[in-house]
Amino acid sequence: MSELPEKLKNKKIAILYSFFKCRGGAEKLIFQIRNHYNADLYAGALRTDVFSPEKINDTFSQELFDPKYKFEYLHRDGKIPGLLHLKRMLFWLFSPKLKKLENYDLVIFSGNVFFAQRRIKNVKKVNYCHTPPRIFTDQMDQKLNKLPSLFRPIYKTLAKLVNHEYKKDLQAMDLIISNSKNIQKRLKKYLDIDSIPIYPAVQTIKFKYISTGDYYLSHSRLEEPKRIRLIVEAFAQMPDKKLVICSSGPLENWIKEQISSRNLTNIVFEGLVSQQRLEELVGNCLAGIVIPVDEDAGIVQCELMAAGKPVIAVAEGGLLETIIDQKTGFLLPPNPTVEDLVNLIRKIDPVKIKNMKDDCQKHAAQFDSKIFFQKMDHEILKLFS
Repeated sequence: MSELPEKLKNKKIAILYSFFKCRGGAEKLIFQIRNHYNADLYAGALRTDVFSPEKINDTFSQELFDPKYKFEYLHRDGKIPGLLHLKRMLFWLFSPKLKKLENYDLVIFSGNVFFAQRRIKNVKKVNYCHTPPRIFTDQMDQKLNKLPSLFRPIYKTLAKLVNHEYKKDLQAMDLIISNSKNIQKRLKKYLDIDSIPIYPAVQTIKFKYISTGDYYLSHSRLEEPKRIRLIVEAFAQMPDKKLVICSSGPLENWIKEQISSRNLTNIVFEGLVSQQRLEELVGNCLAGIVIPVDEDAGIVQCELMAAGKPVIAVAEGGLLETIIDQKTGFLLPPNPTVEDLVNLIRKIDPVKIKNMKDDCQKHAAQFDSKIFFQKMDHEILKLFS
């Protein structure tokens, strides 16, 4: 990680993250930003059943509750979708804790935080944007198609309101950074907001080549947009190919049930693993599989490449900016089918995979944490010049 510039060492910096409800790439990035800027960390909400200082084997929980850093959250998050969103909005609108952020020189916002960005006055404000709300922007048409025709006008009105308020929040920023060119375009297309793209920080030093194993690895979060069901179904059709899944998320029980009920002995589910175990799995796999729907930017594919492992990816979203087809990975067509994935894996030559090692590692170096913070520091320093 790069050295913090002298001019920023005497600045009091805080981060306001939308909510800690899952463990993924965005959370990894938040911890890196906190550590680099020695910042105090605030969150709109916390899922206390997911993050807890008592979970000593959970790397994410241990990072979040690191005693070296201040951490404060506005409220405990709920599980009922409509109510939890309302509760978040109310706390962002009225929580007195947010006034503490006016005692800082700089506040870095990340995640979709509403209203709070306008409430905080007289400090420099930076927004690191992973994406505007997707169900009201690029995924709105899919959402509308699932709704009864009677409710579609209501949903469109809600989308206009949400996007209007979100845009006002962004307009209150001194600096807006998008996590890829993909998100830069999305912000411009749907909200007419300009931003500077800086790819998420990847701790490439932690991921090293160990061996070329006999298994494919999936460590994306276990949720529908990551196309986890498609991956599992593909390997169900290839009993001679081995898949290891190491992550957590809403589809965890579904995966366990599939393995058990269908006797999928070629699929090994390890769940959320420690950082050390993740490094072992990445370092020893044959290749990684990362095929989300129009990924914003993505981190896991860069972690795999840092260990010299090519990535089976999909020609959508931010993955087009990080994967070079046939050089650092293999790109499936947009909206891939199970058959597309099966056919691709059947064609892959293990010798070719091993020979891609150097290209993968060289390419991953472009997304290293050091480069991320050099660019971030450069843009933030402009605010204090």
